[in-house]
Amino acid sequence: MHKLRNRLGPLRVLDAVHRGGGVGRAAELLHITPSAVSHQLRRLEADLGVRLVQKSGRDIGFTTAGTELAIQAAHLFDQLESVLAKAGEAGANPRIRVKVIPSLAIKWLMPRLGSLYAQHDNIDIEVATVARADDTDLHNADFVVRRGNGNWPGLRADLLFPDELVLACAPSLAKRLRTPEDVLGETLLNSMIAPDCWDRWLLSIGLAANSDTRFISLANAVLCLQAAAEGLGIAVTQRAYITQDFATGQLVQPLAHSARSGDGYYLVSDPARAATLPFSTFANWMIDQK
Repeated sequence: MHKLRNRLGPLRVLDAVHRGGGVGRAAELLHITPSAVSHQLRRLEADLGVRLVQKSGRDIGFTTAGTELAIQAAHLFDQLESVLAKAGEAGANPRIRVKVIPSLAIKWLMPRLGSLYAQHDNIDIEVATVARADDTDLHNADFVVRRGNGNWPGLRADLLFPDELVLACAPSLAKRLRTPEDVLGETLLNSMIAPDCWDRWLLSIGLAANSDTRFISLANAVLCLQAAAEGLGIAVTQRAYITQDFATGQLVQPLAHSARSGDGYYLVSDPARAATLPFSTFANWMIDQK
């Protein structure tokens, strides 16, 4: 092993000559003199007992043995560079990239991030939003939160919370809602990101919208909940999003019924990446959130 370590310098010179196409260019790449390059090559030849280079015009060329050794050395140096790059990333607190829909980011993730940073101040999170909750594309992301059954071959999927739709409205409006049928007489606030939520909730309780039902479509569930808090209508949303709003009394659940699909919201990731630090730390923290 010590012989190998002693030969790393000359091997690096051999690699530079091969990549640079000559002694002069290798000297420039390594910031040493051409004579130092030639000396290192002669030293390597002496150590190995084989001729690696030969005179070729005003410069040198490689023998068959020299060419083979230079190619193998280049491959090994590339592997070493990759190992060093990974070590550097780990030491630099790599940014963890997460993709979620806007409502989940604002109503579920952001209120909890403070506890993550309090426990792990060396973790850096980058949150991006996606338009659909069924998107599992991990391009430019380490984690994606997706709604579904959790069965996506080749991907790791950890349940965060069940898909459970509930109604939310201002306390003053809730007083008018005594039966499920009363809901159809109010303005229904509909998220454009999840336009089927009202149909799903109504169907689960045996109702359906009719020609007299009034809808107001808003960009996402966050806007629907804000409008509901202002008394503009009834929102239907994931129970997990509004725990804090219910606790403060800003919003109330006017009817106890909830619509469960059997699906859930999952933290989706590449299994190999999610098993390494700091990604495993983030994944475990997300799974532990309630």
